[in-house]
Amino acid sequence: LSLTRYTNFCLTEASFESHLSPNMLRLSLNIASRSFTRSSARKQYQQSLIQLRNFGVSRYGPKGFDKPEDIDDVDDFEPLDISPDDMELYQHNPFALDDGTDGKETVEQEEKRQQKARDAFATRTGRGWTDDWEITEDLWTCEQGWDDMPEWKPENASKLSLDRIKVLESGIPDIKELSQLALPHPPPPHPSSDQGDQYFLHREDSHFQHICKKLPALVDPKLEQIRALKTWEEKQDAVDELFETVEEKLKEEEEILGRQPSFGTWVETGLEKYLESIQNEEEHPVEENQSSRDEKAIPVFMDLFDKNDAGDDGEEASVVPKILHPLKQHKRLDLVGRMVEEWELAAQDRTRRILLRQPTREIAKIMEENNTSFRVFVNGDGGCGKTAALCSIVASARKSGYIVLFAPDGDRLRKDGYYVVPNLHIPGLFDIPLLSQEMCDTLLVSHKGDLTGINTSTETRDKFLSENLRKKMPEEYLDDLSLVGLLSLGATDEVYAPICYSIAIETLMNQEDKPFLVVLDEFNCYYDYGHYYHSEYNEDVDKVENAIPLNKITLFKPLLDSMGLSSDPDEEGEGAVPFKRGGIVAAISENRAVARKFTDGLASSAVKAVETDERTSPMHIVTVPRYSDLEVEHILSNFDVIGIGRLRFDKGDTVIDEQEVSYLRMLSGSNGQKLLDACVI
Repeated sequence: LSLTRYTNFCLTEASFESHLSPNMLRLSLNIASRSFTRSSARKQYQQSLIQLRNFGVSRYGPKGFDKPEDIDDVDDFEPLDISPDDMELYQHNPFALDDGTDGKETVEQEEKRQQKARDAFATRTGRGWTDDWEITEDLWTCEQGWDDMPEWKPENASKLSLDRIKVLESGIPDIKELSQLALPHPPPPHPSSDQGDQYFLHREDSHFQHICKKLPALVDPKLEQIRALKTWEEKQDAVDELFETVEEKLKEEEEILGRQPSFGTWVETGLEKYLESIQNEEEHPVEENQSSRDEKAIPVFMDLFDKNDAGDDGEEASVVPKILHPLKQHKRLDLVGRMVEEWELAAQDRTRRILLRQPTREIAKIMEENNTSFRVFVNGDGGCGKTAALCSIVASARKSGYIVLFAPDGDRLRKDGYYVVPNLHIPGLFDIPLLSQEMCDTLLVSHKGDLTGINTSTETRDKFLSENLRKKMPEEYLDDLSLVGLLSLGATDEVYAPICYSIAIETLMNQEDKPFLVVLDEFNCYYDYGHYYHSEYNEDVDKVENAIPLNKITLFKPLLDSMGLSSDPDEEGEGAVPFKRGGIVAAISENRAVARKFTDGLASSAVKAVETDERTSPMHIVTVPRYSDLEVEHILSNFDVIGIGRLRFDKGDTVIDEQEVSYLRMLSGSNGQKLLDACVI
């Protein structure tokens, strides 16, 4: 152990002297503690010490060291101050630079360099530098509990966070307002992702934009001189000279970019665009477009909190706003770090905020521009905000008058249906009565008023309802063709629930009075290995081995058919079933146990659907990226304002400390789910 400690100590000091990292030196150092005998340990240490000397390490060695064979006791070490004259005992360091100075001056310079490094380390603050990395005795013996903590107050939020946070005054925007919001640009794809080509284009564009920002300072002083020239030939010559001088000056200022092969092209293109923009502004003032507004935009939140969700004064409001029904609190610990947990952990009980981002606006824009049928496939890494984007769309669509069927828990629906029975009217299909009953109740709770006045046809009813079951219906529903009546029957009677659900979905997809939107989260779960079995689906009754595909179950069939995707991209589908007015938005989940081949197959199938350009129901792909640096800062400020985790009582110490913000950004990878975890743990 003493040898190992001494070796690690030598490595740390050697990294300063040899300009190499300790890990690099470990490659040349065989730690003697791995040996089995004392003699082999001594021999390995001799060899290792010589290697250290070869790297220029001359300050530490065994007591009385003169030659390698003089080492007798590997446990007796102490620092040695080797003079420059003694350096002749060791081999010359091939990595050292011969600057023509004597040994004494070299040692003094090295000491100054090391002292400068120590001073730089001493000025660093934040994680790993000024934190106490120990639990004191007082903390161990402290009996303070949660009840002893001070009450959280809104005044605990820092002024920086309060000034930074921007919340829409309307609370929940409608689809049209959402599609026109100015929102900051998302970050570029990560270089380690499978979007390397896009990242390369981003780097090229960032270099070009950097050059464009430097052009006005070099060009503007000479523009007045060029305008003062009388003849066109003189102006043209002056402009040509301007191009040459600007490129030369920029190359002097930008040593690294100036060596790029495309540097001249970037300068020439940027200068042309700048001069053209000046001319166009003088002749025709340019109106500000969406992209230019996004450049100046700051993140904005929508607040879903409704005073009606809370009861009397002092009563706690429901964690999940009613406008997002049937979204519920997480009962298990497999969904930590998500949006609902943020609301649940917040000390502020009167806010339910969601950060609005460009992918959310893109979905709203698709809905606004497509009055008939549309399909949106939402993908992205786990925890990046896909569920938050869907919830924003659900709330905004319901405020805009859409009838929304929201299924936020695809993983539960695909396996927790309790039992499955054959459909008695349509051969080859199966029903899940309890889940169908739940869906009927969901539509009634969220849209009973919107569904009033919408009736189904006798043809649609007879398509799903057999004559035998029709005769057994309660008298009050016997001739009732209204969707409210049918859904009320399905919500109370599980026998009729699959029939009423199928009639309602068929009617809503083929009516034009009100827009109908289907929103499915955890969409890839529907294509994973099945969990529903029945003997009538298998030819061999004694051997039930094949699960029923979800497109053979009436609960899922109309939804999957309207999306028109397959987990096998090579499979030729029958095409998507279009809506007469409305569409479907489906997002995959990376937090569920779904085989990778199914998720990748759906993504490939969506790309193929975009390429086919189906006119009746066009497919759109929206990717939700990680958060940008600006968005991370605003999310942390929101945590500070509503009281989340360690930001609850620090009174702004976290959001004010740039190094702490950088640490949280690094720890989370700008991932929303991991960022919440980092602020809580």
